[in-house]
Amino acid sequence: MGNHLISASVSTQSVTFQPGGEPAWFDVIVNNDSNQFADFQLEILAAGSTNTPGYRWYMLSPEVASAQPPGSTTPFRILIQDTPVPGFVGTVNLTVRIYSPQLRTETRLVVRLKIEQGDTPTLLRVEFPVVRIQVYPQNSVDVPVRVRNLGQRPIDVVLNVLNLDPSWIVKPLQRRVMIDPLGQAETTFQCQPPSANKVLSQDYIYTVEATTSQDNISANAQGILEVLPVGFVEFSVEQPQKQIIPNSRRWLPNWKSKSTTFKLLFKNASNLQQYVNVEVQGRDYRKCHFQVIPENAELNIGETTPVLLKVTTKRPWIGWGKTLFLEAKSILSNPSLGSTDPATQILELQVLPIIPLWLQLVVLALLAAVLALLQRLFIPPVIHTDNVRVVRFNGDHTLVVSGSDDCTLRRWRVDSNSLESKREERERSVSEKTPVACGKLQNPTGLLGVTNVPVYSLRFMPEDSFRVAAGLENGEIQLWDLRTQKQIQKVNLAGANGKKIQVFDLLFTKDSRSLLSGDGSGKILLREITTDGKFAPNYKLIIDLQKQLNLSYQIQALALSPDNEKILVAAGSYRSFFIISNWNTKSPYVLEQKARDGQDTNEDKYIHSIAFVPGSPNLLATSDSFGFIRIWDLRQCLTNAASKQQTQENCAEQVDSWDAGSGVAVRSIAFVNFNRDDGGKLVSGGDDGRVMLWYLTPEGKLDKKISKGKEIDQNSFGFSAIDSADSKSKVVSGGVDHRVRLHSIK
Repeated sequence: MGNHLISASVSTQSVTFQPGGEPAWFDVIVNNDSNQFADFQLEILAAGSTNTPGYRWYMLSPEVASAQPPGSTTPFRILIQDTPVPGFVGTVNLTVRIYSPQLRTETRLVVRLKIEQGDTPTLLRVEFPVVRIQVYPQNSVDVPVRVRNLGQRPIDVVLNVLNLDPSWIVKPLQRRVMIDPLGQAETTFQCQPPSANKVLSQDYIYTVEATTSQDNISANAQGILEVLPVGFVEFSVEQPQKQIIPNSRRWLPNWKSKSTTFKLLFKNASNLQQYVNVEVQGRDYRKCHFQVIPENAELNIGETTPVLLKVTTKRPWIGWGKTLFLEAKSILSNPSLGSTDPATQILELQVLPIIPLWLQLVVLALLAAVLALLQRLFIPPVIHTDNVRVVRFNGDHTLVVSGSDDCTLRRWRVDSNSLESKREERERSVSEKTPVACGKLQNPTGLLGVTNVPVYSLRFMPEDSFRVAAGLENGEIQLWDLRTQKQIQKVNLAGANGKKIQVFDLLFTKDSRSLLSGDGSGKILLREITTDGKFAPNYKLIIDLQKQLNLSYQIQALALSPDNEKILVAAGSYRSFFIISNWNTKSPYVLEQKARDGQDTNEDKYIHSIAFVPGSPNLLATSDSFGFIRIWDLRQCLTNAASKQQTQENCAEQVDSWDAGSGVAVRSIAFVNFNRDDGGKLVSGGDDGRVMLWYLTPEGKLDKKISKGKEIDQNSFGFSAIDSADSKSKVVSGGVDHRVRLHSIK
């Protein structure tokens, strides 16, 4: 049965009981030999014992013990107040069964009970219909008592409560009842314990004694008054709640200091004496080792008990340092009051590198100067040679492909905090010599291919993370395979014929069966994808906005709504966008939305980038030529589209708007870690040379309480492209300075 988890002993191996006399008793001490909190229950078994309702031949205190920590002991007292077998005289073996629901095991002890002949015949019996009564401090409760007359004549009985503070009994302190021969009578005592700060939550054993007024015959029975727990245990952390390692000598190398101590405080504002244990969890708990002193702290009533949490972690030799977030969770030995208030505390630990930052910067500056000199002399840079117009993560966010005005596509591997551009064996087949694109020499390392014309757009196929479509300046769409590093196919837009009808954006449907393209002629075309992953030879015209508007219009960006792609949005010239429902049918329905801020909406003023708020089919973000990011609510537009109402333009409601580009164009936006419960972040990049991080509320508004915007990168030329790996909190950017950068979003 796994008795090694429980051990127990009795105060005596033999006990004698005489009916009508004082109750007999013995103690049982139970030891928790396990490695967890556990409570214990006792049951006394005797052959032939009666199960008559209301008849209790023994009483147990406590009936159920509260959970105790490993290594603790729990005392029980068993009171024998009647014979287990009525009328029996002799010796009975009592089996004490001890078991624990948490440990799922039990052990047994044997005690011999010797029952002697009573001195006087039993003519009177006191019983409790309810042996255990529960009550909260300062509340009143009725204690029912039943008295039986076992004699042949009527009796007058006086009842008294013994072994309980008389102030707890609501007067009168005595009860008097008349009982017919062989009859019974019931009465109640009203009990009201004092306030919680004057009475402990525990079992109080009391005796009700009945005495006949004629011949002074008496009988008694014992009951249990359980005072229930009230109040709470307050859990706090002594300031400072943020600790730093090392505690001192931070300006000098210090490799010995690797631990700190948080002081946790527990104030027992209840009437329940118990223990508390502390567990540490949270985002970074696996990076640390913990020691709790004391391991199981006793919480005395009305007192504040300190518990020390010593945290030890490995410090890096170099780096910027790191901030660890830990969660201290309290576990009370008795869950009657629930958890502490609060149940957990967030602890912040800043771990500084062994070598101070200032010294690292000095060394890095020297190394950077040396490396820059070496690179200038011997190593050609692995970068584009012209403006990087577009960057994209693949489906599993392990690769990035970039397209540039230098007529090339480059492939980058995503490391934890950087991009790598390594030359593999199969890359040598691209060109053993230094390749040339758009009249410029290109570094072959990381080169996916030469497109011969500038690249304006890129999209990965959702169901194949190694196939990417590229839209070019001359209206051509090329399909590339990253595994073979070869071009699979190329097609031309309708009506291109060598003209510069730029493919500004591409968009695969989620099932990878169709590719949408938006171009400088105002057309949205759809090409089906065959079973072998190639473009079908024919295309379908979704809409021609130049023809519909009867004016020149360039489509700069496309987006499909996240609700099964019911809505297609196209944005571009005149700082306007179009909401297209039934887009894949013969009769698409189109609604137009223009900026309404009083600024220019000329043909050469654009909405450059759009993105649906993740998880929302009706919230759309846009960025434009004046540097504004706007959040639009499309619900009215979708309602109009569903009913095909002939409405005026500008059906969308502007939720929020802010200047994100210092008055110049914001070229690209992307969402990071956004959900409808907590909100999230939006990243932007534009002509002001900044990559900015913006915090949004769940409604899509700029959350100014957190930050008005955080700069995460900058250059002197500007940024043309942004993309996010949302699940990994990574953002990649492409700049006018020819570089591709990876940013980690915390």
